[in-house]
Amino acid sequence: MRMTGKSAATLSLLLVAAASTALAEDAKPAAPTLSDVLASSGITATGYVDGTYSYLSASPPSGSSVDTNTFALNQASLSLAYLPTSGFGALVNAVAGTEAGNGCYAPGYLPCSTAGSTSSFNVMQAFVQYVSGKTTVYAGKFTTLAGAEVAAPTGNVNITRSLLFWYMEPVTHVGARVAYAASDKATFTLGVNNGWNIDGSSAKGGKTAEVGLTLTPSKAFALTAAGYYGDYDFAVGAANVVGKRVLFDVVGTWTASPKLTVVVNADWDQQENASGAGTGSANWYGVAGYLNYAINDTWRTSFRAEYLEDKDGFATGTGVKTKVNEGTLTFGYAPAKNFEFRFEGRYDTYKPDASGDVKLTQAWLQALYKF
Repeated sequence: MRMTGKSAATLSLLLVAAASTALAEDAKPAAPTLSDVLASSGITATGYVDGTYSYLSASPPSGSSVDTNTFALNQASLSLAYLPTSGFGALVNAVAGTEAGNGCYAPGYLPCSTAGSTSSFNVMQAFVQYVSGKTTVYAGKFTTLAGAEVAAPTGNVNITRSLLFWYMEPVTHVGARVAYAASDKATFTLGVNNGWNIDGSSAKGGKTAEVGLTLTPSKAFALTAAGYYGDYDFAVGAANVVGKRVLFDVVGTWTASPKLTVVVNADWDQQENASGAGTGSANWYGVAGYLNYAINDTWRTSFRAEYLEDKDGFATGTGVKTKVNEGTLTFGYAPAKNFEFRFEGRYDTYKPDASGDVKLTQAWLQALYKF
């Protein structure tokens, strides 16, 4: 078919217009993602999902137990943080799951959260901070200064928590805290809060004081020390009792090589009014050691050994002097940067003075995804 000059010119104009439109659409910038919007505002969004399968065998048998052979969604966590290096900032960390309360799945092992269901919900941390020079002030709910282990599984090398985490250390506090970075090798912390693991005040409205010290004299060695003193609520029979509790905590970390890390954690606790209002006191101490070794880029292993002596049977609830030994071996496999699959075997022995030993054997599998 013949095309006139006018028709050819018209067709050329249409083709040029279509090409220009296509190029304009290609050049149009993509819509920003949610992470882009948050990052441009200085806000970070992080979280994790932690699921496990666990098995417990007790000798002698202790009867039925809540979590002897089960799958569980232990924690699903989301944190939103705006933490500039100067001025005001804030962080909110919400956790749901069977261990939303304080994440202590060990040693017996009943869920530490009250309900122990996947619908359990807890605000693990929610605080405002103000940074001025070397000083940082926190107000709200935050995690403790004590211990080598934390509530979030992403901060631990083992699946289960230690005896020290379970029996000797707080997890969260509500109050105010001031940290002063004297140098790049030393930080001092002072604070006052409502007590241990409670969002409200104690029964008598008493407070707990905290003091902390962090030293990093070299890249290979770090030392942290923490002390707590104040009111602690607990039950003696049907009565609610408030007594002073003291904790001294020390953690030493030695990075022996890029593959090997050694950690030692020691605690000493004392409780006033252990036998009831105005009567008795109890004390207990423990030590935990960790050997963490990176086998290669995807595999690692961690061995934890512990000893706890509960001189009055207060912490373990036996009512008599009780010694506890624990050993845990964990392997971690990380096929991707944000995912790890963990395998763990654990063995505990409780030795109360007045009765026979109780031995607990545990096996755990954990899938941990971070974002």
